[in-house]
Amino acid sequence: MNVKIVPIRVGICNCYLIIQNRSCILVDTGVAGNIKKIISAITSRGLELSDLKLIFLTHSHYDHAGNAKELKELTGARLIVHESEAKYLRKGYHPIPKGTSAITKLLVWIGKLNERPRAAFNSICPDIVYSNKLDLNEFGFEAQIIHTPGHTKGSSTLVIDNNSFAGDSIFNIAGRIYPPFANDTEQLLFSWKLLLSYKSKFYYPAHGKRITYDQLLKELERKQ
Repeated sequence: MNVKIVPIRVGICNCYLIIQNRSCILVDTGVAGNIKKIISAITSRGLELSDLKLIFLTHSHYDHAGNAKELKELTGARLIVHESEAKYLRKGYHPIPKGTSAITKLLVWIGKLNERPRAAFNSICPDIVYSNKLDLNEFGFEAQIIHTPGHTKGSSTLVIDNNSFAGDSIFNIAGRIYPPFANDTEQLLFSWKLLLSYKSKFYYPAHGKRITYDQLLKELERKQ
């Protein structure tokens, strides 16, 4: 399979443009106000905005869904999100998840004092929702989306060409892979087992650099 992966830093979030046969999937859209970075990533590679066929949101936090509405309007791409995240997209707001350490629990508590204005984004209705798994072959891509809850109830991962794009289900900040925020840590580790069952060579987080299968496996063994 001929697949090109283009990482795009959009605010505090890594987005990924995935090009297959001149058609594109965008994984997440980053923080609002940074849409030019995504447009440039597409057009600088000799592609048209209309070549962006799908926008997949790993979940609907503001740093992932911030440019979704504008990008959908500009490109005509179909917007995909898990059914548990759709209501937040329509509201234009998703609450911050729980902290997984004493420090991040404190940060969440402080953040809750003025959360809604900072965590809001332009509301939008998704085009495609799914519950467990979505095969993208019918849209022209040899790929699938799998439900990997834990960070949020609807967190999901795109698996394509031996690569998994996992959003906030994994991190890689200062060598720490375990997410600093997650609503259900038991579900999160179950999702890690599911991710490992696909045996991807690389796992791409929304925050930090990609990690390998062995790195994720080692962290799972440490957490169990």
